[in-house]
Amino acid sequence: MTRKRVYFFVGVLCLVGYIRLIGHVSCGWSHVVTGCLFHRVTGVPCPSCGSTRSVLFLLKGDFLSALHANPLGYVVFLPMVVFPLWILFDLICGKDGFWRLYQSAEAVLRIKYVWMVVLVLIVTNWIWNIYKYT
Repeated sequence: MTRKRVYFFVGVLCLVGYIRLIGHVSCGWSHVVTGCLFHRVTGVPCPSCGSTRSVLFLLKGDFLSALHANPLGYVVFLPMVVFPLWILFDLICGKDGFWRLYQSAEAVLRIKYVWMVVLVLIVTNWIWNIYKYT
């Protein structure tokens, strides 16, 4: 992907995440929409089920509840806060720090063993989610 596409894609993902969080907080979407199509169709929670609740707990400073809701909330929260600010800084100052981070992360994630560790962590989280919700 090009630098422009990466910045746009990450910006849109963060914007969608913010809209979802605002909807849950101000509009009470959590009572209307469960959010996870996989969970609604299969009755089994996906590995990321509970991530929105986790981020909401993090916003309240309730770190233990955030961890219990879904540890992936921590993985989602930090980029949602840092990435838009970093991209904005790059665009205003004409820098490319975020682009270099993306390229480095992409190179690391191409390593077979890194993917294996990530996969094991996601499957472990999925098993824990299934156990927790049943």
